[in-house]
Amino acid sequence: MIPGIVFGLMGLGLVFFLFKSIIWGFLFLGLGLIGLAATLRQIPADPPNIGAVTFWGRRTGAIKKEGWCFLAPFFPFFYNVILVNVEKKNQDLSAQKLRTPDLAVLQVPVSLTWTPDSSHIIEYLNSGGEKGVRNILEDIVKERLRGWAMSAQEGPQAFEEAIASKEEATEILIKAVAGAELQRIPSVVPTHILFKYFSIPPEAPTGSQAAKWGGKWELVEQIISREDRQQIENAIKIRRRQIKEISRGNGLQSIPQLGIVLNRLNIEAIDIDPSSDLSKAAEQDVKERREQVAEKRELVNVCDLIEKLTKMGYTLQEARDIVQIERNKKTTRNIQDIQGIDLAGFGKGIGQGIAEILKERGNS
Repeated sequence: MIPGIVFGLMGLGLVFFLFKSIIWGFLFLGLGLIGLAATLRQIPADPPNIGAVTFWGRRTGAIKKEGWCFLAPFFPFFYNVILVNVEKKNQDLSAQKLRTPDLAVLQVPVSLTWTPDSSHIIEYLNSGGEKGVRNILEDIVKERLRGWAMSAQEGPQAFEEAIASKEEATEILIKAVAGAELQRIPSVVPTHILFKYFSIPPEAPTGSQAAKWGGKWELVEQIISREDRQQIENAIKIRRRQIKEISRGNGLQSIPQLGIVLNRLNIEAIDIDPSSDLSKAAEQDVKERREQVAEKRELVNVCDLIEKLTKMGYTLQEARDIVQIERNKKTTRNIQDIQGIDLAGFGKGIGQGIAEILKERGNS
């Protein structure tokens, strides 16, 4: 309608100018040019935008794509647009802290990528636009992760199971965000259990899963034997493919209630919270294991050196003294305490023994 009025005035002015009255021709041409200047607007392409069309302040559901268009945000038309940035949005959530049933504290970093859906732009605006959708997604992720981690019916029952449950956690988050838009799995068996059961080869159940479903998924086998096994397996393949695509950032999962398309949802890793007592205990355990390995290696080296010296004709006592001086330190554990070494007597000079050790090392 707006272009018709603008170009109609310009055409009428041209007719008057050529065939009737130059004055009226200039008048209508002027009005047409003023209308063109007042109504021609550009919807930005960088960054990409679309315009949600409004008429008398009411959103119509129609959109205008990037580029030049005619608008009339004034009386009597009030025909305008609400600009909406439709570039991909990256959303990195702070690491979510979870507590498993065994009271271990874990942290789960979640990242998402999504795009406003032009076909559901009113729902996007109703959700609060970019800021509102970000808040909603963060709330959904937090609530679902906490429920999954603490539930006695699903999810990990111990922190060891949680650390190995990245795929399961990703699946439940995608399902929580996408909701009814995901194809339903036609089985009463939880989806994450079916994922393991239909893996090639089948994944072994965790301790808590084995207690409920059987060490070789016997209960799962009984249940799906009464259901449509082929249909379930096909649905699991589709769901697994969807999750892989979304994890890689290639997803096109529409979420109309938020007015967005989910492109990516990814969990980097599920780790023990470094500030928790469990993390400190784990670090201490690793430290002690390393110290034990280092101590064993040191004792082996000492024994090897003493054995070489005794073969050269030194007594065990002399060999011990030579090794301690050559290492240039006083060991906290006396070498004579090493089981099987009986120190007795002195033979060749210590200085000569050290020289022979150095020579031996130079030849090795």
